[in-house]
Amino acid sequence: MDRITARLERFLLNLFYRKLWIEIAVILVILVTIPLALLGVSLLDTSQEAMRKTVLNNHKEIVTRAAQELRLFIKGPEDLLNTTATMLRTVYPAPWKQETMLVELALNQPVFMRASCVDLSANVLASSELGRGLKWDYPEDALEAIKSRKSYISAVKILDNHTPYLTMAVPVKKAGKTVAALIADVNLRGMWEIVDSIRLDKTGRAHLVSSDGTTIAHQDKKKVLKNENLRGLKDVDLALAGRAGAIELEDESGKKWISSYAPISGLGWGIVLRQERGEAYLFSKIMKRQSLIIIALSELAAILVSIFMGRVLARPVRNLVSRIKRVAAGDLNHKIKVRRRDEIGELVGSFNDMTKKLKRAKARERLSAVGEAAAWIAHEFKNSLVSIKAFVQLFPHKHTDKEFVDRFSKLMPGEINRWEGMLKELSEFSSHSELEITRTDVDVKELIGNALEIMTEKFIEKRIDVKYNVRHDNFRIKADAQRLKQVFMNLIINAVNAMPEGGSLAVSMDLIDNEGLGGPAHIRVGIKDTGSGIPADTLEKIFEPFHTTKRGGMGLGLTISRGIIEQHGGSIEVESEIDNGTTFIVTLPVDMSGQEAEK
Repeated sequence: MDRITARLERFLLNLFYRKLWIEIAVILVILVTIPLALLGVSLLDTSQEAMRKTVLNNHKEIVTRAAQELRLFIKGPEDLLNTTATMLRTVYPAPWKQETMLVELALNQPVFMRASCVDLSANVLASSELGRGLKWDYPEDALEAIKSRKSYISAVKILDNHTPYLTMAVPVKKAGKTVAALIADVNLRGMWEIVDSIRLDKTGRAHLVSSDGTTIAHQDKKKVLKNENLRGLKDVDLALAGRAGAIELEDESGKKWISSYAPISGLGWGIVLRQERGEAYLFSKIMKRQSLIIIALSELAAILVSIFMGRVLARPVRNLVSRIKRVAAGDLNHKIKVRRRDEIGELVGSFNDMTKKLKRAKARERLSAVGEAAAWIAHEFKNSLVSIKAFVQLFPHKHTDKEFVDRFSKLMPGEINRWEGMLKELSEFSSHSELEITRTDVDVKELIGNALEIMTEKFIEKRIDVKYNVRHDNFRIKADAQRLKQVFMNLIINAVNAMPEGGSLAVSMDLIDNEGLGGPAHIRVGIKDTGSGIPADTLEKIFEPFHTTKRGGMGLGLTISRGIIEQHGGSIEVESEIDNGTTFIVTLPVDMSGQEAEK
């Protein structure tokens, strides 16, 4: 688990701290997409709540208008009866005139199934149903209500032919005194049609309940014929309590509904309109889905724009980095084109100026180095030529002198070899910045082992004890084997030369894993001798060209070695103490694909 966490941390570090355009894009994404998302979610929540309230208000308005329409439907026959009762008192108690008026009422107003005029003793005086005889078959409480000078409306009843009706009675007054009652049966088919016409999509249906909760109108007539009682349901109880509104509720089966309710004023009835919640909020869901798509597309557009802006803003920096790498590689001829006038434009312009100055400085340095090299070579060659000239001048006179000839034979090849070595070092130094690195699969452990094996005879001759300490088995990297071998051979030879009276040479290799720190793994090679050490003032100059403390060399070996190691993406350092020896530390990255790509 720790290893996975470390790899994740390394991935994030590599992702966000190696590419400037990614950092800029991430910042833009954070500054743009997060507020945009928060604003979108906030507006979506607000719109959804507004849609919810709108749906509930619409349902409430529908059921309120339906309640008013039903009340008007009942009030119409009631008003007609009151008007007819007023007319009856002018002809009361003439039965035939009353019958004429009642028959005309039934014929002109089909809502009345029949109408009768009854005295206070329950005697039928006149009826709209001629020829059927005059007998009392109305509810007894109707006459009691009339005697109390009140209008009467019965509960809803169903005929055998499934026709709904109710009985309605109004007082007939004469000289301010109630003398009779006008009673009629009112057909409620029209009320059923009103309730049946209240529909919302597929599931929205209304039902009308009486004051005791009995269903008196519903699209499903079986509920009406069974006298289904809905008392106890929250919306029904609220309607019968005289309240109007709309709520969300859940029935016994767990189904969710939008229910609106309203009372039928003056009757004690209530009307309830229910619709499945999902269907009621369907438009809201569609709008929410579309809003989420718009938000997602806006977020995507913001991310793409942020990435584009990140790349655009980072492009000059990328060009500058690329140019810096080329300058580091020695290319001082290329100039970055800049059209910007901001700080980045100033930076690029300053870099171009710096490159020009660096080019001139490098030219001066090169001339200086050439002059120094020429002076040094002239000095070395002069000293050598003096000895050779003396021997050449004496050779004609002493060519028969065996001792002289032996000395001459040793001097000439040695000096020529020294000249050849100096010229070789100078040649390598002059082109070391442009060394061609050919990478192959190299085992550094085996490479150093071979170098030590080559120097075995020298170790024995100089009485040097060698220790080779390797802490791991796998030290394979992609590198130039010959160049690396040249470096290690040079360091080992220097260590041997530092111990002319013998000593100890310790070579160590270790693998440094920097994964947890976000860096790549490295191979660390240490070469430590027990020589006399290097003075502090000399230690600072050992990697400089033409700095040497031994005869026969030009002081370019360490300079060339450092160049080879740096071209492999590594580093070379030195630590030394007087009388305690010197240690050279070479560090090479295990994965050099990045350095290779930069080449």
